Amino acid sequence: MERIRRTFVDMLEPGMILGKDLDSTIGNILLKKGFKLDQKTIDKLLDHKVEYIYILESIPSSEVAVIHPVTFDEVLFQDYYDESLRIMHQIADDIRLGKTLKINTVRDIVHTLLEQVFAKNNILYCLNLIRNTDEYTYTHCVNVCILATTLGQWLNLSEEDLKNLAYSALFHDLGKYKIPIEVLNKPSRLTSEEFEIMKQHPAFGYEIVKQIVGLSPSVGYGVLMHHEKENGSGYPFGLTGDKIHLFGKIIAIADIYDAITSDRVYHKKVSPFRAADMISRESFFNVDPEIAQTFLSKMAEFYIGCAVTLNTGDKGKILYLYPNKPTRPLIELHNGQYIDLSKEENMDIIIEDMMGS
Repeated sequence: MERIRRTFVDMLEPGMILGKDLDSTIGNILLKKGFKLDQKTIDKLLDHKVEYIYILESIPSSEVAVIHPVTFDEVLFQDYYDESLRIMHQIADDIRLGKTLKINTVRDIVHTLLEQVFAKNNILYCLNLIRNTDEYTYTHCVNVCILATTLGQWLNLSEEDLKNLAYSALFHDLGKYKIPIEVLNKPSRLTSEEFEIMKQHPAFGYEIVKQIVGLSPSVGYGVLMHHEKENGSGYPFGLTGDKIHLFGKIIAIADIYDAITSDRVYHKKVSPFRAADMISRESFFNVDPEIAQTFLSKMAEFYIGCAVTLNTGDKGKILYLYPNKPTRPLIELHNGQYIDLSKEENMDIIIEDMMGS
């Protein structure tokens, strides 16, 4: 029995067999399926910055019975997440020291972390596992990577685009490590002068990412444009609509969602439902409305059955979500009564338990 396996070029060995045609960027076939790799070919692939190819390999009969899809494991997920945070710490230190980053620093751990998220197929559950951490600066980058790549999957992006989106989202705030600490960590509102300094971080991040060998230019575009807004009021260029790269549009939504559902030095986190309401309002002016609607409707699917507490103190669970108002669901209270939030403007969900969903 045989299988096709994606293999990074720096792990290839002479004698391996190509499992898929290798095409150039303009569609020409460079190497055909079945080609037997030699060291000269591997060296050329490395020289041309090819990141990975697909190889054909035989599966020993003893292994056939134990091949399974990736399954979600809470302990493994937490381990991968913690390792991602450690790597982000190291990246921050390297940037401050002026070192050039290498893609293999994050490649394997990010891919494995995302495999776990996709295996669980419940983004809220995964994020709730790690919401209690104190390291906001680093967790934000990893959380946005998870959120943005999940949104990219919902938008049916190709495997290659998902990989580049993951890097772009993980690196979206690298430029902040070039911002003075007293501005970056200021616990109160920034002055107009300080905000002008902060607004430089997308451009700083773009310059850092540009220097990483082996990254697609699209990674840098997402970093550069994640604070642009649909109506042109964003920064650094004040771009509008279709002038904003897709990755920038996706990361913007993930960035907003994680920022307002996390505790910060200058504000307390809000309910995912209130965050969804805020993103819905943003979609009229600031974020892409179609991408925002995809995010809100798909996120809403995880809410059914979740335990909630309302601002009245009543407790219950989410029974039904209205397609046109996914953030204002029908609630079944513990006493058997029903509350329709789509008709109760003064009532809100303030606490929710996504872990049981």
